[in-house]
Amino acid sequence: MNKPTQIQQIAKGVVCVLGLNPGPFTLEGTNTYLFGEGKQRLLVDTGDGKQPKYFDLLRQCLGSDSRISQILLTHWHADHIGGIDNLLAMNDIVTAECSVFKHQTPIDGDDVSSQLSLAISQNQLHDIADRQVFTCENWNLQAVYTPGHTDDHMSFLVTGESKDEQRLLLTGDLVLGRGTTIVDKLTLYMDSLKRIQGIQPTMLLPGHGPVISGRTDGVYNAMRVIDGYIEHRNMRERQIIAVLKTPPPNKPPLPRNGDWKIEEITSVVYPDILDPQIIRAAQNNVRLHLEKLEAEGIVEHRDLWRLKEKSADLIRD
Repeated sequence: MNKPTQIQQIAKGVVCVLGLNPGPFTLEGTNTYLFGEGKQRLLVDTGDGKQPKYFDLLRQCLGSDSRISQILLTHWHADHIGGIDNLLAMNDIVTAECSVFKHQTPIDGDDVSSQLSLAISQNQLHDIADRQVFTCENWNLQAVYTPGHTDDHMSFLVTGESKDEQRLLLTGDLVLGRGTTIVDKLTLYMDSLKRIQGIQPTMLLPGHGPVISGRTDGVYNAMRVIDGYIEHRNMRERQIIAVLKTPPPNKPPLPRNGDWKIEEITSVVYPDILDPQIIRAAQNNVRLHLEKLEAEGIVEHRDLWRLKEKSADLIRD
């Protein structure tokens, strides 16, 4: 396997700096994005804060005269905001007045405040509003509220001064460069995918995995991936409904009366997954789909799950 690129030039004044925190859910690591070429730069996401070499990579990109004056955070997960307090204490990387921006929600709790304690104590933390625009030299980053992975998740539409330039979409964990992401609220997540589908980006800058660029048969690969994410979730829903149409395993608790456990549905829909950590994530995906279908009146459950009677006319084949 090739060693991942630690610093990647995306466009003039746009660099991806790898967070150096690889794992089953972070892939090669968290992608952070540095904008600008002048003395004041803008950074999106900060890695997990546990990799000293990551900060050296930022220093390498900045040189001796430049500093980061704005930091935008896509969402609250530690692999994206964990580096904030370290960065704010590094005056060779950030300005003394560096502003930190994160969409703030009523459910932000101790997990968030503990990771942003220095930013909070120094009054450097600010909210992000949907459609708010941040500027760094020739680049404009417009916030696009895209909940579903988390309640506070923001993507950023990145455009240059020229109308001929590409429409870059910085997706955080809404869309990854490879594979699929973990979802917290499926209905919101699907709405967010449809929202960015309407934006029609020409390039995706994901929070993990490779940048998605170029065209295939005249269609931007960015759009192919977004369309594929939507179809993937619709396919999972069809698979779950198909399982619920079949008799359940003849296992306790009995009588089953057509009811299924989430673990049993998962083993049918995801037959090739062996890693216990990934299995738990797959079970969560199944639960989210079932909750969505329940809200739509297609399935019901007490302790186990079944198709709701007279729901056949609602089922999407």
